[in-house]
Amino acid sequence: MGEKRKRKDILKLVAILVAVMAGTVLFLGAVSGWFSGPKLALDEEYICSEDDPCDELMNIVYDEYENLISDEGSFILFVDQDGCETADRLRGYVQDWAKEARVRVYRIMFADLKKTSLHEQVKYYPSVAMISDGKVIDYLKADADADAKKYNDYEVFRAWMMRHF
Repeated sequence: MGEKRKRKDILKLVAILVAVMAGTVLFLGAVSGWFSGPKLALDEEYICSEDDPCDELMNIVYDEYENLISDEGSFILFVDQDGCETADRLRGYVQDWAKEARVRVYRIMFADLKKTSLHEQVKYYPSVAMISDGKVIDYLKADADADAKKYNDYEVFRAWMMRHF
């Protein structure tokens, strides 16, 4: 009888140790951002000063975008299309977030995007792309059900943006 009790106690101890180790890994992962997706370290020029409200998007065309990519820039890009209700709403979200976060955001029209290397990934508009060191680390997918709320609820959009910082 004593042998069975020892085995049970050892199994309990092992289970507790496994639970503590798993909890530690999950805690450290949450604290360090392992589970929040890729982080974006913006180039200094996109952080707004106290005098700049950051509420205007910076319009660029395809060759300017390609130059930023070849320079391995880190920035945020809004893919826009005039006359689109969803793009109008998302543009407002992007402007509100940029002003709140004090971050400058580029804006490219979808027609210009089609001429860039980004069109291989971002096939539909509107979208917001996070670009780090010249590579897309995340973007809103206009054709994905998983991203639909980000297009229709500012707080959900804001949370997605902040997850990258």
